[in-house]
Amino acid sequence: MNPNTKTYQNVSIAQLLDWSKANPNRGHLLPPILIQPTATEESGTPMDAVGLPTFNAVPVPNLIGLIAWIRNPDFAAALPSGRATIMRELVPTLLTETDTLSGSKFARKRRRIHDGIGAAFNGTVIKEEEWMDVVCGIAHLCKVNFIFVRSAESVEESKDVDRPEELLGVSKGSISFSSDPATWDSETPLYVVDYHGRWLAVPSDKEERSLQTLVSEWLKTGAVGWIVDWPVVDATKEALVAELSVLPNWMPIHSKLKKDVLAERLGRIRAERVFFYWM
Repeated sequence: MNPNTKTYQNVSIAQLLDWSKANPNRGHLLPPILIQPTATEESGTPMDAVGLPTFNAVPVPNLIGLIAWIRNPDFAAALPSGRATIMRELVPTLLTETDTLSGSKFARKRRRIHDGIGAAFNGTVIKEEEWMDVVCGIAHLCKVNFIFVRSAESVEESKDVDRPEELLGVSKGSISFSSDPATWDSETPLYVVDYHGRWLAVPSDKEERSLQTLVSEWLKTGAVGWIVDWPVVDATKEALVAELSVLPNWMPIHSKLKKDVLAERLGRIRAERVFFYWM
């Protein structure tokens, strides 16, 4: 616009360049725009308190969201609306897959797992005594292994706790497994997750070791202050003694221990043997 005539006029590039040379502020520069990464919900929370400093706990909406994160590579980066769609489409698939449980160890709990999937999606509370059947059954369906972390705070919120005197006030919480680790192999996907399905642990980008190696080191040295719920071997006392008696540190007097003590001791030894192999 011509300031004198208040009208617009066409000018050439050469005229614009000449005018720019006469601009007294032509040497001024705008300050640089710094892009500062901020912590987002998707980036997760460092898990130093759990003994996994190279992991972040990434939040998920619920148990269905946890499975969606595992099974659908698009879920992690999706917007909330996209995540909701993925979860909604996943539920019928999971419900159909429960039919395959008929020939498994979860056969008698198939209905409970079926109903639990629907309840998890709809936000309905699942009874404490049924929860492990649901999450372990889903792990079986999805062909993954879970290590559950249950903080003492979440235990305190629940009235139905197996061993409250052990978990409250004297420990950070409990660690349990979706199945007997003695049966695990390094090829099956492994995830460390919240007991209630609210987050899963994701290694940082700088972590180059395998998850199996990290978990082995964690359970051996990093899970200090946590109660590990080792599996219990289902066998006669004679069979338990026979297997334990050939191991180092066995003493004849140990045969006088109760069957439950021996069963848990052997369960831990078998599980640790797998973890030791991964290291």
